[in-house]
Amino acid sequence: MMKKMNTEETSKIQAYKSCGNGDVLIKRLAVTDSTNSYARLHSHTLWSEAGSAECIVVCTDEQTAGRGQRGNIWHSCAGENLLASIVVRPRNLAVVSQFALSRVAALAVRAVAAFFGVDTIIKWPNDIYVAGRKLAGILVEVDCFGSRVEQAVVGVGINVNQECFPAMDKIPVSIKNITGESFLLDDVLAALVDAFSYYYSLLQRGDYSALATDYKKHLLGYGCVMRYRDAVSEFDAVIEEVGDDGVLFLRVVQGDLRRYYFKEVELLL
Repeated sequence: MMKKMNTEETSKIQAYKSCGNGDVLIKRLAVTDSTNSYARLHSHTLWSEAGSAECIVVCTDEQTAGRGQRGNIWHSCAGENLLASIVVRPRNLAVVSQFALSRVAALAVRAVAAFFGVDTIIKWPNDIYVAGRKLAGILVEVDCFGSRVEQAVVGVGINVNQECFPAMDKIPVSIKNITGESFLLDDVLAALVDAFSYYYSLLQRGDYSALATDYKKHLLGYGCVMRYRDAVSEFDAVIEEVGDDGVLFLRVVQGDLRRYYFKEVELLL
């Protein structure tokens, strides 16, 4: 059995769990097209089953039409990786501040990886990377009522035990690739539930500044020069800030401050 890391993140999460926080309903499926699609389609029934739970988790062994960011397909061998969607109904989360959910999810997945011995970094907006290779992806889909987020479905895919991957643009990597160890997916799921519940509690308290600070602390390119590409050219820049709406502010080397929305700029690795 591999030793797990005693990190600041996992210590806080364990302290949170010991206080009896984080009531969660877990719905297990053998196979589905997409956990996000299932969660959104059946959300009314799931909340009826959830009772007083603040979070619902839909997990599956296999997805036949897994979805990632930018309309990409999420590839995963059946039974080898963690495939889950977390459904929440935030209190008083404004639509303009919905990026807080991406911060919650990215920090939670990073904490899970650390717990199983893998040090990762967040690639804006919420991908989880190890040495230029993608360990996990996150897809946040929200339903809004007026200016408030009524419900959010947070899809999480973590490469756990899969060793070989199809050729793709972003080279994947798994926890097993890095550590040489296999892990029970139920253990990884339990760690994800604990980590997400902890960071989500900060959002529920309105402590967006703590989420933003932790997020930037682990953000690839924050405070250091990296290479980017937009619709016009490639350039070197430093991440100066990420807004509460997810907008990326890049300070071009010896140049101006630029702002980009999702899909408008790419970090070149």
